[in-house]
Amino acid sequence: MQPEPSPAPARVIGLSLPVLLTAVLAAALAGAVACSSAPAASPDATAEGGAPEQEAPEDSGSAAGTFTLTGEMGNDRQYHAAVRLTDGRVMAVGGRGKGVSEWPIVHHSAEIYDPQTGTWTRTGATEEDRQFPTLATLPDGRVLIAGGNDNRLDPHKTAEVWDPQTGEWSPTGGMLRHREQGASVVLTDGRVIVTGGKSKTFTQQTHAEIYDPETGEWSLTSEMETGRALHTATLLSDGRVLVVGGGKFDGPYHASAEIYDPATDSWSGAGEMGTGRALHTATLLSDGRVLVTGGLGKRASAEVYDPQAGTWTPAGDMSTSRAEHTATLLTDGRVLVAGGVGKRRSAELYDPDANAFSSAGDMHFDRYRYTATLLDDGRVLLTGGQSAIAETVLAESELYTP
Repeated sequence: MQPEPSPAPARVIGLSLPVLLTAVLAAALAGAVACSSAPAASPDATAEGGAPEQEAPEDSGSAAGTFTLTGEMGNDRQYHAAVRLTDGRVMAVGGRGKGVSEWPIVHHSAEIYDPQTGTWTRTGATEEDRQFPTLATLPDGRVLIAGGNDNRLDPHKTAEVWDPQTGEWSPTGGMLRHREQGASVVLTDGRVIVTGGKSKTFTQQTHAEIYDPETGEWSLTSEMETGRALHTATLLSDGRVLVVGGGKFDGPYHASAEIYDPATDSWSGAGEMGTGRALHTATLLSDGRVLVTGGLGKRASAEVYDPQAGTWTPAGDMSTSRAEHTATLLTDGRVLVAGGVGKRRSAELYDPDANAFSSAGDMHFDRYRYTATLLDDGRVLLTGGQSAIAETVLAESELYTP
């Protein structure tokens, strides 16, 4: 994209030298501003199967932050999972590729991003191909993957554990229910809870279960009040778990929320949001409240849940509706919200003090069904996803620097 031409200089016949110099300097300054504000095109994707070039700046951003391209994964991925490892690297696992037949390619592969070098390297592959899995880093550095579905969309109940010492996956105890589109968190005692998800009969499950890393076994919890899939689960500051929304892709979407208390193995209602949401985000804020944004159904609204008061309050509207996007808590307490269905390259920042959103610039690629992971140095790694503009699944990654 070429910068806009500078305004034509005013006629200077009969002007004094100081006035003439002032006019020339003003014209030069206008041209410099136009050039600095016009984005340059991003470089072509060079990896095999890479996405076509999208119009994006080499360093897209402003004082609100900067987006820069980084290393490409070995596989294009959407509906995958990613976690930060205990050594600060990031693992991406599974997901769906572009596919070459009536059945999509669902990956066994896993790879690791090193923030120091900006590169991805292969690690061991999972035994099962998985999209929509849950993924969690255990306290001892191992990684648990559970559930998801295969290339024929059959849900798994198997689970596997990755060992950082060997770089290999091995089977662990299987879940007691088949699950895909569930949500999981690591509890304060190191166990992992997986909530809801779709069953083999495509029902939204009320069951949740907990994995014990010491025994490698699963146990059912008491049942949720509502069956849920495409929902969120968030570990609260007091060790309880907030579960929000959910539903089917085409609705209806749940407005209800509930809280699990691991100390009593019990669920209790957490009120209702102002609107139903699925494939939204839920982010624990620094003050212990939870920010919920977007969701299917063209949701641009956001809400905040206060666990102390047990209430939901509006958090203003984002600049655009978002679903299948990401929201990441930054080290300064703001939240980066980016991408989403509908050719969304834009990103914005939520400020809890102002209870408002502001622009954070544009990513290099529009993305949805992707992952965002906070790095140890405060940057955010954005990985893979579907691009509506390029009409492809992405292997490309980029970094957001606040």
